[in-house]
Amino acid sequence: MTVSTGNRSAIPAPRRGSGVFERARTVTEPALRAAIDSLPPATRRAVGYHFGWWDSRGNLHSGTPGKALRPALVLVAAEAVGGTPVGMAAVAAVPAAIPAAVAVELMHNFTLLHDDVLDGDGLRRHRPAVWKAFGTGAAILAGDALVALAFDVLAATAHPSASTAARLLGATVAQLVEGQADDLSFDRRDDVRLDECFRMARRKTGALLECSAGLGGLFGGGTPAQIAALRGFGVELGLAFQLTDDLLGIWGGVDATGKPAHSDLKHRKRSLPVVAALAAGGATADRIRDAYRATQEMSDVEAQELAGTMDAAGWRDWCRSESRRHLRVALDLLEPAITTERRQDLRAIARLVGDRDR
Repeated sequence: MTVSTGNRSAIPAPRRGSGVFERARTVTEPALRAAIDSLPPATRRAVGYHFGWWDSRGNLHSGTPGKALRPALVLVAAEAVGGTPVGMAAVAAVPAAIPAAVAVELMHNFTLLHDDVLDGDGLRRHRPAVWKAFGTGAAILAGDALVALAFDVLAATAHPSASTAARLLGATVAQLVEGQADDLSFDRRDDVRLDECFRMARRKTGALLECSAGLGGLFGGGTPAQIAALRGFGVELGLAFQLTDDLLGIWGGVDATGKPAHSDLKHRKRSLPVVAALAAGGATADRIRDAYRATQEMSDVEAQELAGTMDAAGWRDWCRSESRRHLRVALDLLEPAITTERRQDLRAIARLVGDRDR
């Protein structure tokens, strides 16, 4: 299907801080809704519910929107390599990049729909996940539909980079699947290494942010060096994002994650801080190992105590420190290829990723 990019004069000027995400949502949502409106009615209803646009019966609902991180990264990356100065009301690179921004948002939400099923998470954005509201089969099929729709949106563009973009997106899906498979296998193993865990995060989270930044560079007309720098930025941003996500999965509450407190511990997930703590050995590792080997469901009190033990041992601070390190690497990768002025919104995105646990 063809995604309309609208009139350039209607595109709001870039804003710093969280305005980067707000602007991306404003710019892309009409095209995103148009794409989803093309789905069959039953699938459209489940997908629209997932996005928070209506309730499970199809009645209008003002839900909690997603962060729009990936569409924002596409648009900001396109601006960073485009010919119009950042901050102008009519940014030449943005209209051409809107289909790419829609495609990555569709692909991201495919992963969320399937992840909730695979992980058994019953809440998403503060209300029942699609598989809880519509059934497991409906959630899986809705995710499958978003994958097909993402490629359709890219294929319908007349942009000269559309074919290259589709190949990049296809390679990204393969990495996402491999990363998810690794993540599932870790939950059945007692010998997961930290390097394996980072490699999984590189695929499961870093790959789509790499793709988002790379597609922005492609649709913005960037040079090979600029596109490579943006892709590297996306990888490191993804690792920082996953570290913060894993921190929130243990120490974040429902207000921060839309999921119950200590969710990852109760699911006995081998997230980055858990694997790092196990690798370090000592009393904290013994506590984690005993809790994860137990056969009964972990109670709220047990999960809270384990989270407190890990925090006291410094593993929450470890997540923050590692996240900041990857963000520094991400920004350093931009310096040779992207001018200081054009790095400002990319830096804003990096700051927002790093501040998610605040």
